Amino acid sequence: MSDAQGVWSVPALAPRDILPPTPGVGAAQAQYSGPDAIAPLHVRLLGGFCIERSEVGQTVSDWPRRSAKTLIKLLAIQPGHAMHREQVIDVLWPKVNAESAFNSLGKALHVARRALQPGLPRRQDSAYLRLADGMLVLSTERVGVDADEFEQLAEDALRSRKITAYGAAFAAYGGELLPEDRYESWCSERRDALTELHIRLLLGMAEVLERRGSYGEAAERLGDVLQQDPLREAVHRQLMRLYVWMGAPDQAIRQFHSCEAILRQELDLAPQPETISLCDEILASHRPLQRTGQDRVNGHGDLGRSSPVHAVNGCPFVGRERVIRHMFGQLMRRDGEQPGMIVVSGETGVGKTRLLDEFAIQASAQGAVTLCGGRGAHAYQFACGAFAVALEDYAANRSEAERAEIARAYPGLARFVPSLGAGIPLPAPAPDLRDYYLDLIPSIVQFLMDLARTKPVLLVLGDLHEADAVGLDLIRYLAHLAVGTPLLMVGALRDPDIEADAGLRQMIEAMTRERLWLRIDLHCLSQQATDQLVHAMLPSAHVSDDTSAQIYVQSRGNPLFVRELVDGMNAHGSPVAADEGCQDLSWLAARLPTRRRILIGMRLALMDEPLRRVLGLAAAVGATEISLGQLRAAAAALTPPVDIPVLFDALDRALRLRLLEEKGEGYAFRHPVVRAALYDCLPRHRRDELRAALAAPGGRSARSIDC
Repeated sequence: MSDAQGVWSVPALAPRDILPPTPGVGAAQAQYSGPDAIAPLHVRLLGGFCIERSEVGQTVSDWPRRSAKTLIKLLAIQPGHAMHREQVIDVLWPKVNAESAFNSLGKALHVARRALQPGLPRRQDSAYLRLADGMLVLSTERVGVDADEFEQLAEDALRSRKITAYGAAFAAYGGELLPEDRYESWCSERRDALTELHIRLLLGMAEVLERRGSYGEAAERLGDVLQQDPLREAVHRQLMRLYVWMGAPDQAIRQFHSCEAILRQELDLAPQPETISLCDEILASHRPLQRTGQDRVNGHGDLGRSSPVHAVNGCPFVGRERVIRHMFGQLMRRDGEQPGMIVVSGETGVGKTRLLDEFAIQASAQGAVTLCGGRGAHAYQFACGAFAVALEDYAANRSEAERAEIARAYPGLARFVPSLGAGIPLPAPAPDLRDYYLDLIPSIVQFLMDLARTKPVLLVLGDLHEADAVGLDLIRYLAHLAVGTPLLMVGALRDPDIEADAGLRQMIEAMTRERLWLRIDLHCLSQQATDQLVHAMLPSAHVSDDTSAQIYVQSRGNPLFVRELVDGMNAHGSPVAADEGCQDLSWLAARLPTRRRILIGMRLALMDEPLRRVLGLAAAVGATEISLGQLRAAAAALTPPVDIPVLFDALDRALRLRLLEEKGEGYAFRHPVVRAALYDCLPRHRRDELRAALAAPGGRSARSIDC
């Protein structure tokens, strides 16, 4: 009779009559000795189910019943390749009544035996598949299973730790056990065991390769481990170390962020402290980390730190390690959520430009393509100037052949980037400015996006307040395209409430609303970092704790003000002399170098009149704070007077710009250095006017801060 799935069928049998007793393999060979009956079979489970006749190179492919194939799989994955028929029924027909289940088993067994031995006579025992005392057995004398072979070779390799043994084991591993049955519970336990054995094999091989100095091959093996189990944080750490030893710290940082992303996505966990510490050490180091005997996948190792204090153009960089690491995280992350731009904002002198310079230096050292277009006022003297400077900086360092290829691929850049136009016929100029930009902007965008296809690209734009309207439009357009790609723009923002024009204000609002950038508000240094900066600037001098404390009090941790104070100490006397002669450095705050006074004067020129007059009154008091009553009385005594609503509006702006801060019952300059320098840059008649207003009824006698 024929069943619904094929031509094979047997009458329903009672459980006790399912099959006659099997006399044994020897009897089976005596009774049926055809070539198909005795040819060894090789069962492949790894990478997909397949049975081959080893001697004749044929594949067993005739499976009219799916249950017959599943029966062979079930026996092949078992230790000893034997199962009681009741167990088989529980797995394959768990919800079927006993009579129907035994009937189904009889049909499956009938089909399986003849698939393995075509032409096997009816009621003839199979040389491969037996039933004895209720046990279904695959004959190990005639049937080999690849999973068994792999297990044996893997154990031999782990025991001997020889490269050749590992190679033999890997050659025997065909892939995941029965991938077509990935969601079947009956094979999950064996699959997990074999997967774990394969991972142990990869880890063992990686360690052997590492000991031999073959870091690249070791990294490949660890990468294979993470392909199978990406949550193994210790493997991520060891792979980070290998990348550093190979001279690819950028890859190490990418690996950290891959680890961080998968842990948060799958487990909602942050990396372990040792993983974060390792990342910090890699970012702080300017040389490959030294390998120790303890640097293993299952150990943490002890990596030497290099000092985070280093200088660019004589300017030390301290206290921003976490900010740099966070910015690197955005450059290297690959989860599709990275912003297209990072903008660093903060008060004047807090170190925005210095941070961007350091970020560019470290990004370039770790493999990113870094284009810097925001240095110097010349970068903004024409439309899209920062982009022109950045692209010229890149092109000028290419070979002549590379420049020619760039000019050929992006003809719109030839007139814009001088190095690309040298020695080649330039395209005809666009008939009008609008057509020029329609040609130029797509060329800039396409070039940057193509460049980011191979490596992370960092585009440093510097001070966004200097960008023209066309440049701002291009930044916003690129920010849209760069989201989720390896292209990152960075720039700096000054106090937008004072200096931003309408175009920049609109871009700030749009970029914030559309979440196209990440805005980092840079704060002043801590007292510890301030001390570190002072000692870095005066490496051979003794600076007492009292002097360091006074520098922090006067500067409040603003790096520019710290440097001005240290420069002033060098100009007016050594730190030691200052310690001995004056514990209060306020005398020095009024004697800052000329460039600081000019800067304060420029800021005053950009402020409106009410704000300048309010700040002048606060500076002329000379004390640490001025009360609201004093401000109101003095403002009313000025000529012309400052009305209360105007005074309050100016005071609001001074607080928002962090020039003043609330203190006690009144207000004080956030930085005493600013107060002293601001007062010092006022002409004499303005000082007299302010002091007279403060001495008017309702005010208080002004104390000059002249020293």
